[in-house]
Amino acid sequence: MTSTARTTDVAALALEYGDRVVLGTVRDVHTAVAHRVFGATRIVGSRVPEAIHDAVAGTVYGSLSRALRASGTAARSMAAHGVGAPVDGSRVGRQVRSAVNGLVGDELRLMGDPQAITMSLRRDGTDIAATPWKLRQAYPDATGHLVVLVHGLCENDESWLRRGPSATYAERIAADTEATTVLLRYNTGLDVSENGQHLDELLEQVVANWPVAVHRITLVGHSMGGLVVRAATNRATVAGHLWPHRVGDVVCLGTPHAGANLEKAAHLGSRVLGFWPRSTPFGTILDSRSAGIVDLRHGYISADEWEGQDLTARWGMDRIAAAPLPHAEYHFVAAGPVGPAARSEYLPSAHHFALLNHPRVGDWLVAWINAKPRQVRSLGS
Repeated sequence: MTSTARTTDVAALALEYGDRVVLGTVRDVHTAVAHRVFGATRIVGSRVPEAIHDAVAGTVYGSLSRALRASGTAARSMAAHGVGAPVDGSRVGRQVRSAVNGLVGDELRLMGDPQAITMSLRRDGTDIAATPWKLRQAYPDATGHLVVLVHGLCENDESWLRRGPSATYAERIAADTEATTVLLRYNTGLDVSENGQHLDELLEQVVANWPVAVHRITLVGHSMGGLVVRAATNRATVAGHLWPHRVGDVVCLGTPHAGANLEKAAHLGSRVLGFWPRSTPFGTILDSRSAGIVDLRHGYISADEWEGQDLTARWGMDRIAAAPLPHAEYHFVAAGPVGPAARSEYLPSAHHFALLNHPRVGDWLVAWINAKPRQVRSLGS
């Protein structure tokens, strides 16, 4: 199998999930309904009609399943031989790949599927290796103040570049500050704690190999990205890494620190659907969510909060406290009223995804970046 994700890989994945999830759900619902319908014949002592029905249904569903699996295998073989356009060759393809990673990214990584995204710096829709030469090439006008934008669930680096009348945050930062914007892409289907580890390791490399000395870092996370940022600073502090000493500001845009209500509702829905045989298959679909989505439900940022625990009975109210960086300013922005957290702001007329490119948020970012930071420790201390 090639390391390049191709459209044939996407087709194979669709066929595989069509077999396992869609066809499987239809089959299970059909079985549950048939079991109820044939209850009357069982009462009178005849199981013949039910046996005939089950045999016919089994043959039909078995044939469809074999056809889907065979088609999926053929598509995988074609991808392995280089057939199919690279998924990352278009913006739409990159968006689809990011969305799929958000939904089943942990499974993609486990299967070794080339569609699984590896965290990387991004510029102009391509990966940038965090090596001295590659960084000098990608950032010829690099400054010592990095503004790292970390996207949320099912998003990617281009999510910050949504079309609209206002300038993007990267454009505002370039025009109105002396900082350099750094974008990245990652597999949002992985546990937040694992992505925090990847971000910690990546920033350690970036700071060590950046074209000029890094004297300040501003971390900006949208939605899940804010949890990943907190997981990275928490992990780096415990590991004794140096880059957190340069963090002057942490900005969380619509981050569900106490857990996402929508994901809690989906979890509750799956539990309710599981009470009835005919609706249980639909609950199974809702339960087929990535580890990253489960973390979003709870707001977890550390593996210690979920390893060995039954997350189906927990709602994220027993999280382990993670101390903020003592020298950093924390800013919280929400698309609606927020609690009395420090540096909290809200945009009552904006929706969640508007926080990716909102003129008011751009003004706040510029102001926070240009503000004099607290005293930070030197890299050698």
